[in-house]
Amino acid sequence: MSLAGYGKIIRPMNAGVSGVTAGIAYFIAGGTQPLFAVLLFFIVLVICGAGNVLNDYFDLEIDKVNRPDRPIPSGKVSPKGAVVWAGFLFGAGILAACFTNFWCLGIALVNVLILIIYAAKFKGIPLLGNLSVAYLSGSIFLFGGFLVGPGSFLVMLPLFAITFFGTLARELLKDAEDIEGDRIGGARTLPMQIGVRRTAVLAVIFVLCAVLFSFVPFLTWGVVYLILIGVVDVFIFLVTARSLGFRDPQDLAASNCTTFLKYGMFAALFVFLLMEILSLLL
Repeated sequence: MSLAGYGKIIRPMNAGVSGVTAGIAYFIAGGTQPLFAVLLFFIVLVICGAGNVLNDYFDLEIDKVNRPDRPIPSGKVSPKGAVVWAGFLFGAGILAACFTNFWCLGIALVNVLILIIYAAKFKGIPLLGNLSVAYLSGSIFLFGGFLVGPGSFLVMLPLFAITFFGTLARELLKDAEDIEGDRIGGARTLPMQIGVRRTAVLAVIFVLCAVLFSFVPFLTWGVVYLILIGVVDVFIFLVTARSLGFRDPQDLAASNCTTFLKYGMFAALFVFLLMEILSLLL
């Protein structure tokens, strides 16, 4: 057991980016209080981190094959310790959410419930697990926006949709990469049923949906946004379309398509942040 293991198991980069996204969403929705952005960052960081811990707990057998270096299969964190750690983080996130408002608290409670059910049940149900992750990722924008008020919903809806469809595409491709380990671990995923090639076709369709929704903020941010997001859209589409050339999970994993797709989504987030900064300065 090690303290470093308890830090690594929350996947701090992943959880931290989610927290930053919530803060960005707050400012995009019209928020002006930096302390509220910090509060949102903390809530999302710990709740997302707790979900990652539970994922590792329930994925122990799968990770022994796919990711033996993860904290639990490597022995750095015990299964019991992971459950206690996840419970503590969930509790801290819900407690902190009590200092927001009714809407944010409601989203936090719903997301905690989905994270628990996803880790225990949904992940093993074809497509339903992917939809859960996609919703959770997109809901970060709703969570940050709703701290400003429910009137921010229409402002945040396009960003929710972009994130939802982009994440859904990436999650499907990740499952396609992990077919062998998932089969050994007893999971049932969509790529196991329809194959790598058909999964890639679905991923391309969902990415195209994300691209279409990415044009909507043009009505708010104008031509500069359209140019910047257009470059990101082309990159994301080409990376995803590349997955169509693979039929074997190992070849798909070696292509790093999911990694580059993640970078593209980070780039889209950077464009959102940049446009909000420019709108404040101009």
